Amino acid sequence: MRITITGINFKYDGGFDKEYTGVDLNFITSGFKFSHNQAVQITKEQYEESQNNNDALRTLIVEKILADVNGYVEDLNEYKGSLSE
Repeated sequence: MRITITGINFKYDGGFDKEYTGVDLNFITSGFKFSHNQAVQITKEQYEESQNNNDALRTLIVEKILADVNGYVEDLNEYKGSLSE
């Protein structure tokens, strides 16, 4: 399994003349059964702590995907529960 970071886009919520406020990490995966094709948003602080360590950036991506998947599973279970009522 592999995650390859394909792009790092800086977010400027206050405009381009201000410091960046966050980062979108674009990536592709291979070897996973689940496909996630959206950029992952991380904070400026998370990026600055991990910017020189690709494995740390990959870990942030995995953590975000896991949080998204867990939320999705909760939503599905809630929906499933509403079907039996």
